[in-house]
Amino acid sequence: MLDSALFSRTLTWPDAQCFARQQVLAHLATPAGPITVPLTVCEVAESPAAPGAHQFRISFQGPADAFLTQGTYRMQHPQLGDYAIFMTPVARRPEGFVYEACFSHVG
Repeated sequence: MLDSALFSRTLTWPDAQCFARQQVLAHLATPAGPITVPLTVCEVAESPAAPGAHQFRISFQGPADAFLTQGTYRMQHPQLGDYAIFMTPVARRPEGFVYEACFSHVG
C-alpha cells in the first residue's frame, strides 16, 4: 500500500500546520486485508533545530482498539492528499494510543 511516489512527497511545516486538530487516516496492509485507522492530530509543534534546519513533530491520537506498531504508514488527509509518514507509538491512554512523527528539513 506504500506506493514509491509517496516517498517523494515532502511534508512541509505549512502542510503540517494544516493537519492541526484534523482527522487523518492511516492505511495499512494486514494478512486479513487492508485496514484504515482514523487518527486525530493532537499537536503540531516546532522543535529546536541546528542552524539551517527546520524540525517539527506531529502527535496523533488513535483509537484504543487499534494499535499501530512503529513504522511507515500511508497517511491520508482530506485536502492535502497522501503522505508516507514514519511514526512511533509513545503513550497509551484510556481513550487510545498516542503516536508521534518527527520531521527535519535542511535548507
